[in-house]
Amino acid sequence: MPLPTSSASAQNVDARGLLALVDALETGGHDPHSLLVARHGHVIARGWWAPYAAERNQLVYSLSKSFTAATVGLLVDAGRVSLDDRVFDLLPAAELPAGVEIHERFQRLTLGHCLTMATGHAVDAWTEAVWRAAETPSDDGTDPVLGAILAAPPEQEPGTIWAYNQVATYLAAAVVRAVTGEGLLEFARPRLLEPLGAHDVRWHRTATGREIGFSGIHVGADAILALAQTHLDGGQWQGAQLLSAEWVARATAPTGLPNTEADPNPDWDQGYGCSFWNARHGYRGDGAYGQFAMVLPEQDIAIAITSEATDMQAVLDLVWEHLLPAVDQEGEAQADDVLAERLSTLRVPTPASTGTGPDVASWTRSADSALPPAYGTASLTRVGAAYELVLDRDGTKVPLAVGDGEWVESVLAVRGAELPVVAAGGWQADGTFAADLRLIETPHTVRIRTRTDGTVDLGWREVPLHGADPVTVAVRGPALPPQS
Repeated sequence: MPLPTSSASAQNVDARGLLALVDALETGGHDPHSLLVARHGHVIARGWWAPYAAERNQLVYSLSKSFTAATVGLLVDAGRVSLDDRVFDLLPAAELPAGVEIHERFQRLTLGHCLTMATGHAVDAWTEAVWRAAETPSDDGTDPVLGAILAAPPEQEPGTIWAYNQVATYLAAAVVRAVTGEGLLEFARPRLLEPLGAHDVRWHRTATGREIGFSGIHVGADAILALAQTHLDGGQWQGAQLLSAEWVARATAPTGLPNTEADPNPDWDQGYGCSFWNARHGYRGDGAYGQFAMVLPEQDIAIAITSEATDMQAVLDLVWEHLLPAVDQEGEAQADDVLAERLSTLRVPTPASTGTGPDVASWTRSADSALPPAYGTASLTRVGAAYELVLDRDGTKVPLAVGDGEWVESVLAVRGAELPVVAAGGWQADGTFAADLRLIETPHTVRIRTRTDGTVDLGWREVPLHGADPVTVAVRGPALPPQS
């Protein structure tokens, strides 16, 4: 961790507030994976719930937008683009499919409109048609996604309406590629990601190899905290001006366009900047299922959270409820020690045997299974103190190791995709078998629950936005784009 560490009390934060936050995240069912908090540039809390760990990167969904925006900021600072530049003046005509016309509203669409979700679309324009285009290969250098986007012009004038819109950030990513001649990840890696400590970063791409920009980046929580801290410090990171203070101010200032969604949550109703949400306290980048880069300028605090949370507003509420009252309060060394011990022993609930069962068993999928029908059967073999679980996917055997009361890692490999899985489970007192398969480089968990009637529920804690097949969240060549 490149930031210095400190006790909470040394930075005038009562560690008991952080302990209460940890308790609330666990007991509230938010499935936390990591929590990092820095104050005055010093890390005062840093922990992962095992089997999640500091060296792991994780899919952070729409928090990717904030990394894309920061990459655009590098180009703005260098004078290579302006937020007033028209997007389709910057994109090469050779990337547009033949015969595609550019509607006049698209002709007036600027890079700033894209970063601020003010494209003029009334709703998200990443439709099923655009999704299919993202899955379509191209052998002539054109981008089928651009053709699908241009087929649905904005309903209103750019800059006049706000709507959360994946198309907007896809176009911003396309501008980076066009201006630099490099891929979004290729350009950002040495200039933004590696300086922030983000290594071995991967990004979901379309079938033509283009990063989708609005989602799909896999980074670690330390890099998320570094992104937040850099913005908190006006673009400075480790003594260098990584982004200009002017860019940071512009990127984090709300445009004034209201959220037109029906009854938005309070921390989604405070305005939107360049891929940063304003909140009741500070501002943040975020991604589905509780991936946060939070910046609290008033308190001089930066926060990173990763999780598989279903209620993201509730997670923010817990931060406001427990952390904020602890700021500028006198702490105690004893509480600091308790916090340090607690953070070093965090662990997600680990399934284990509570009963006994046969050494070999098999089941057919239940009608309630959430995994696709391609996953037709599951079989189990005891291997020493652990198990080998084999899923059958359209005739392909997919073996996975399952620890009994401990997390064991293996790889889900199918259709050319490889997805690390950390699994634990065991026989239950009622004669069924239960296991959790943590897709450790994503927020997601597959749940295996057998029934006494010879069937098995192949389910999800939360279905990925990519789709119900686990292989779709694996980063490979062509990859399905997530939706949020």
